[in-house]
Amino acid sequence: MKRLIISDIHIGSRYYKADQVKALLQTIEYDQLILNGDILDLIKVPIFTDRALSLLKAIDPSKEIIYVVGNHDISFKGFVGNSIGPVKFVNSYEFEEKNRTFRVQHGDIYDKGWIKDSFWIKLLSLVQNSIENYFNIDLTSWYVSRKIKKRKLKRIWDLLDANSDVDVIILGHTHIPEAVIWVNEREEIKTYINCGDWVSHTSYVLIDDGVARLKEWKQSRN
Repeated sequence: MKRLIISDIHIGSRYYKADQVKALLQTIEYDQLILNGDILDLIKVPIFTDRALSLLKAIDPSKEIIYVVGNHDISFKGFVGNSIGPVKFVNSYEFEEKNRTFRVQHGDIYDKGWIKDSFWIKLLSLVQNSIENYFNIDLTSWYVSRKIKKRKLKRIWDLLDANSDVDVIILGHTHIPEAVIWVNEREEIKTYINCGDWVSHTSYVLIDDGVARLKEWKQSRN
């Protein structure tokens, strides 16, 4: 089975790359599409513009679609455990392929402190949207470059430790496309992959025959 995983498109934000995502969905062959959170930015408006609807129509409804709910599309939490048409909503998605266990999560569950609270998430997102529109800047990219990268190694170590029961952990949320392979003390090979985003990057994960690869979409690709 070929699985395509994308996260953090943030449809509704000012900077999401609709044309590139649409091209990816119309070009890459896949059997299962995993939308790994923050696909729709339900806090920011307008969301369902012609541009956004055109992108959503590029999703093939005949394929199996897994929607891992993130913190910016937190309104979908009520759908978790249920399906709407071909879309199954989950908090976490696990599967086994070629004797390897995979776990896909958005990643916001690893946030610490008050930022995990849904009220503060909504408030911060509204403030962020106002600042971005007024000053024409991408605050998410600024925050990632200034804050998250500084504690990168400890963050990855903590993620691998928290998911030691699986072989591959795939997240989104941080907007940083990255892949790390680790051999633990039992000589087990562990892998951490972050899908990145479609705001500052055009990255995605493709799992084919049990092998997960982090890739960057190039518009010129045929």
